[in-house]
Formats: sequence, structure tokens, C-alpha cells
Amino acid sequence: MILLLLILTIITGIYFLNLNYQYWKKRGVPGPKPKFFVGNMLENFLVKKSPAEVFADIYRQYENAPLVGIFRGFSPALLIRDPELIRDITVKSFQQFHDNDLFLDKDVDPLLGRNPFFAKGDEWKTHRTVATPGFTSGKMKTIYPLLEHVSQEFIKYVEKVTKNGACHVKNVCMRFTLNNVGSCAFGIEAKCFEEENNEFKQIADRFFAPEDWQNIKVFIISILPFLAKLISIKFTPKDVEEKLTNIVVQILKYREDNNIVRNDFLQILHQIKKKDPNFTNVDITAHAAGFFGDGYETSSIVMHFILYALASNPQTQSKLREEVTKAFEENHDSLPYEELQKLQYLDAVFNEALRLYPPLGALIKVCTKPYTYTPKNGEKPFVIEPETRVILPLIALHRDPKYFEEPDSFKPERFLVKENITKYTFMPFGEGPRACLGQRFGTLQVKVGVAYVIKNFEISVNERTKLPLEFEPTYFLVLPKDPIWLDFKKIV
Repeated sequence: MILLLLILTIITGIYFLNLNYQYWKKRGVPGPKPKFFVGNMLENFLVKKSPAEVFADIYRQYENAPLVGIFRGFSPALLIRDPELIRDITVKSFQQFHDNDLFLDKDVDPLLGRNPFFAKGDEWKTHRTVATPGFTSGKMKTIYPLLEHVSQEFIKYVEKVTKNGACHVKNVCMRFTLNNVGSCAFGIEAKCFEEENNEFKQIADRFFAPEDWQNIKVFIISILPFLAKLISIKFTPKDVEEKLTNIVVQILKYREDNNIVRNDFLQILHQIKKKDPNFTNVDITAHAAGFFGDGYETSSIVMHFILYALASNPQTQSKLREEVTKAFEENHDSLPYEELQKLQYLDAVFNEALRLYPPLGALIKVCTKPYTYTPKNGEKPFVIEPETRVILPLIALHRDPKYFEEPDSFKPERFLVKENITKYTFMPFGEGPRACLGQRFGTLQVKVGVAYVIKNFEISVNERTKLPLEFEPTYFLVLPKDPIWLDFKKIV
């Protein structure tokens, strides 16, 4: 009898799940046929492709559709192809789509749970408002000398580590960006060029290495997003949380005891704490730790892709070197903030690399209020219901031949006339009120770092690099599955 009831329960469950798979068909939305349990995410479930690559494959199958109905496990989601609808979701109707997909509870993960990217409801706005003063253009100009100093030390480090051959370029770039984070966010010397594996680097590495079970939970939620309400995630290991908080407390106490005022992000947060008794050391640490995402990991990935693209395209590299060298010569072998902003070809190189290799391959938003979508072709309108995920397939949009001629080729010239770029087809930092807060800092440090490298070295792709590049299917950022190795030849 119990066995019979179990069989009937399973059959009933399968029946209703298959009914659920008719969700988009009933609404007249085109889309690929889902497979039981995994929906349209089989290749991601088998760890063959990242979610962004799966979305890109589906995107290319529906050239004439403004949106595509898919299933992440049992949960219906919409893959958005129409730039005008993307504008509506990210800007015009932002209040109906203001939440990002992955949510971290600040009670479970006190550091990343306070990050504006992971917060939901009104909390994201509160956290973002606190952090915004640290990312103004005026603030970037103030911290620029710190970035230029690290860039000068970076050149010495690269020369030292490449004397005996090629280098793992991501590891080299990570040391550069971590030194910048240490200096600009925490007001300390990270010493990543001098010491192989000091405490600050260990903390940073652990910050992006959640426990195995946490990774499994993230993977499960990516396939079965309805479980997000039942499964809590803590990215930041407890020991990292404690060490970072201790570092911040010690720095602030030292500054207070010695009347030291340093023009960095930590100082801004310290001033907020003085005015707001509810703003704690945990809040300060959480906002400072946000630099690890935008300023350390993401920026190092972007920078190493730029160097790879330049190494793969010698003519582009020479053209950039000509622009950069001229700027250095005109400014007595330095590169002032204002001069960096004038380097149009460097800006084009930066954007073209982001087009090919956006840090996030896809951005997933959550519908928070009913939204009526009216198709342009006269089809019947339908309502996007709350809790429905809408997917902005960045890597697919960035490589769509409809918007970018020869989309798989590295052609920075296309960004020299930005008016030619169709709006909402190039969104490496997202769009609208929740666009990446740290993009100014990330852009600035990557540009000055690349400028110093190209002025001082000729770079080429080492034979140890496995081509064509494949992306790591289990990482939340766009990252090569195998390391990129580059050769650096000092320019005398």
C-alpha cells in the first residue's frame, strides 16, 4: 500500500511538472522544449557549459524573437533578445525588475549580504547610497596617484617574474589589483609584489573560494531557482569575515589614536560611522570588502583578457603603444589622470575586450511586480508574473552579428565612434540604477595598468595557452577554463 501511494505520488508529480512545462506555450512565447528536471539547462547540469553559454546558444536559435521562454529546472524564465525591452527592464520599468537573481541574507553572510549587488527590496538602495561617495569621479581623481604608484611597481614585478619565461597572466594581474584594493580601500600596503603569499592575499583568495558545500548550493539554485527560498548561502568563510573585520578595526583605531586622515574609501566609511551610531564596524568591513569583487577579482579578469587580446593582435598592440608612449613622453614619463582620460584608443581597446569577455556572461533580474508585455507584432499581450526571472544574455548580445560586424574578431576601432553602438546591446557593467557601482574604480585601475604594461613590454601569446579559449562552466564570472600564458619582452 505504501509503495503504491509512493508510485502514485511520483506519477502525479511528474504529471503536474509536465503541465508546468506548458507555461510559455500557453502564453504564446516561443522557446526550446525543456527536459524533465533540468529544463533547458542540461549542458550546464552536466558541467559542459556555463549558464551564459547555454543562454547564448538558445539566443542564437531564435533570431526573430524579442524574447524566448525557457526553464531553469522547473522554473520558467524569459531570455530577453530585444534591446528596447532590455531598456524597459533596466531603466524605464526598473521598479518592476529591481532585484538581482542571487540573494544573500546579511544575517547569514554579513559581508556580502550588505553588498548592493546581492541585496533585495529597498536594502540595495540603502547600501548603495552609503558606498556611492567612494566612487565619484572626484574621488577617482584623488586616489589616482595611488594607482599610478602601484602601476610603476607592477612593471618592476613583471620584469622580474618574466625573466625566465612566460607568466600566468591572471595571477600577475591579481597581484596588481589586490595591491590597489589594499591601498585604496583598506589604506594598507598589500605587498603582493614583494611577498608570495602574505596574509592579505590569503584573505582575498579565500574570499572568492567558498566552501565546497556552498558552491554546490549555488549550482543547485542555478538549476532549480525555486529552492533559493529554502537554501541559505554563505559565500564568505567565517574566518575570512573575522580577519577582515579585525584588520578594519585595527586600522581605524590606529588612525583615531594618531590623528591620521587618509584619503581612501575606508576614511569615507569611518566618517559615516561617526555620524550614524547604527553604522557598525561590520558595515564598514562589508563595504570595504565589496572592493574584492569589483576591484580585485573582476578587474584582474578584465585586465588579463585585455592583455591576451593585445598579445593576440600585434597591430592593435602597436597602435595602442604609439598612443600611450606619446602621452608618457609629453608628460615627462608619467601619465596624469587627465591624460589617461584622453586616450581614445585605450578606451576603445578596453571596451572591445569587455564586449568579447564581459565579466558576467549574463545578468538575471527578478520580476517584483506584474508587468504587461505587449508584442510589437500584434500578438496577444501577456503578464510577466512576480518571481519570474528575466535573463539579459550579455555575451550573446555582445557577439550578435546584427549589432557587431565580425563579432568574434577583436576590433577596437568599432568603439571609436560610440554612436554606432546600438544602445542596450553592450552592457558589460549592467544598466540603469543597479549598474555596477565599482565600474569607475575598475576601469581606472585596469586602464592605467594596461597603459604601463604596453609602454614597457611587447607581449605575445605563449604556446602553453590552450586555444581556442573555453570558459569555466562552474564559475560565476567569465573565466578561461585553462590559464592564459603570455610572454613579456622588455622594451629598451
